[in-house]
Amino acid sequence: MRRKSNLCLDLFTENLASLQEYQQRDFLHSGRREHQKMLQVLQRAMRYELTGRQMECVRLYYFEEKKMWEIAQELGIGVPAVSKHLKKARYRLARVMAYAFERLERCVED
Repeated sequence: MRRKSNLCLDLFTENLASLQEYQQRDFLHSGRREHQKMLQVLQRAMRYELTGRQMECVRLYYFEEKKMWEIAQELGIGVPAVSKHLKKARYRLARVMAYAFERLERCVED
């Protein structure tokens, strides 16, 4: 005589779906935590690692979405100078972020 199994395919599928949902939710939660930490590190790096001119160019270009020629006019400098300030700022910020988050290190090396 065969014993009746308590495990049916429907129950197994439901449990598997619940497990996958739990793992996905946990992954998203940990991803949000890392994202928040990255933003905090980035804000601190902007405040303490960039020069005043670099910070101004980053703010205008990335946060106010102005074109380089508009930034140049507003700051009274040339477009090549704006480009140079942005390039140096990106490099400095990338170095700090790579130091704080090891998995970003290979992005800076490329």
